[in-house]
Amino acid sequence: MGSAVMVAASLHGALGQVVISVVVTLLVYWVTERYAELLAAGARGSVPDRQAVIVALHHGWPMLQASYLPVVALLVASALGAELPTAVLAALCLSTVLLANLGYGAARRSDASLLSALGWAAASAMLGVAVILLKLALH
Repeated sequence: MGSAVMVAASLHGALGQVVISVVVTLLVYWVTERYAELLAAGARGSVPDRQAVIVALHHGWPMLQASYLPVVALLVASALGAELPTAVLAALCLSTVLLANLGYGAARRSDASLLSALGWAAASAMLGVAVILLKLALH
């Protein structure tokens, strides 16, 4: 999600606008996703108490954390003198590596074989590659 927003925002925005767009979009996405989970619990007949809300927010937190590393890469690349398109590309490459790692880790946690986990890593990385190709097509 963050990578796609980064690509779109970088088409017409400066570094600050890109960072704000990604951070705000990710926060809204996170809140919306967590709210939907709480609504689903309510629809199943259980009224979420304070603890259930905290648990729901906590369960979505890793997705949010993983999304901010590419923003850090964007800022670091820019601080090192990279132009915005190059800094965005660096952030997208990191995002692709993170996606591959998350795919691999999820597969291994579910007791998948090494070969299967590598397949999941490759499939996950292809999502990042698709965003990179989108960026290259748009710039």
